Amino acid sequence: MCYHKQDTATMEQLLVRYENILDTVPFVPTYYENGFDFKASPIITASKPRSFQLMQWGLIPWWSKSAEEAGEIRMRTLNSISEEMYEKPAFRDAAKEGKRCLIPCTGFFEWRWFKGGKVKYPYFIHHRKESIFSLAGLWSSWTDKSTGEMRDTYSVLTTRANPLLEKIHNSKKRMPVILSREFEKDWLNPLLTKADILALCEPIADSQLEAYTISKMITDRKVENKDVPAICRPFDYPELALMDA
Repeated sequence: MCYHKQDTATMEQLLVRYENILDTVPFVPTYYENGFDFKASPIITASKPRSFQLMQWGLIPWWSKSAEEAGEIRMRTLNSISEEMYEKPAFRDAAKEGKRCLIPCTGFFEWRWFKGGKVKYPYFIHHRKESIFSLAGLWSSWTDKSTGEMRDTYSVLTTRANPLLEKIHNSKKRMPVILSREFEKDWLNPLLTKADILALCEPIADSQLEAYTISKMITDRKVENKDVPAICRPFDYPELALMDA
């Protein structure tokens, strides 16, 4: 699943990439984002397609009764399986109400497992042609009744892996829904049918993506600050060639 992503684009670059945006938000570009830190990112929604909105990763459904329940739920809602979004309680209201969003991204991270899950190698994956691309998502607003605070949150939709990601993400064989640039406006169209939406959640062709191994510093507990350029630089593991043989 997609729990680790990157957005190194500045707000100025995002404004160029996503045309006709009028409202911006303060945003610090990041080389590495761990979803379980529940950070806020600039998101474009179907209801406000000309604005960036800051939303925290980890969708909290509107019906969450308390901050404690909300905290527990968002641990499980960083991703939403696109094939199940209309049935799963945490996502079905957002899906049925058309609360779809674009999640700007410059890359994401996955792990390839060997030896029955005892050994893993990290990969960085990005779009070959688009330096900034869009992940498809759902979003929701939740109000903490004890404080009156409103939180806007989102979830990254996933789909079955294409051949490239099936090889890399060989434990779950899933990948984020990556929208082709030509379909971004369609994704935000409030008139889409359920069939239209599910059709847009098909895996992108692996020819559109590039992937390579990176250093294991991404999981090294001795490395406190992983939000650095080195986190996504290519790193070679000679033993992988033997495992692929």
